[in-house]
Amino acid sequence: MFKTIIVAVDGSDCAKKAVTAACELAKQSEGQIIVVHAPQAETSAFAVGAVAGYHEVLSAPTHDELTEAGTKILDEATAIAKEAGCDVQTDLHIGDPVRQVLQVAKDNNADLIVTGRRGLGSVAGLFLGSTSQRIQHHATCACLTVV
Repeated sequence: MFKTIIVAVDGSDCAKKAVTAACELAKQSEGQIIVVHAPQAETSAFAVGAVAGYHEVLSAPTHDELTEAGTKILDEATAIAKEAGCDVQTDLHIGDPVRQVLQVAKDNNADLIVTGRRGLGSVAGLFLGSTSQRIQHHATCACLTVV
């Protein structure tokens, strides 16, 4: 049923559960999984600081810092998938997570986008809505939000 599944991850617990759920669906339908992480400099300072072990972040992260932290998040998602018995492809894009996830889904003719219900969050989320809500609103394929 779902041959190409996109999983959006941000390092949160819900995103980790989304990877596991996507693996179960992919195994049932012999589908492939593409795990996408798309950090945005304006909202990623906290995440980069947390991954790097800093207690305080004084400036926006650089492109290299975003890439390093993003690679760690994708490596963790890959380990979760392997533990669940799935191989995954990973895709790291710097920029608006909603736009990037939707573009990867379009480029790969995805059947399903899986997200976690609660991510790392930001003040922007209070005004713009959550990433998962925005993905669902604009997606042209099925979406699954994991709690």
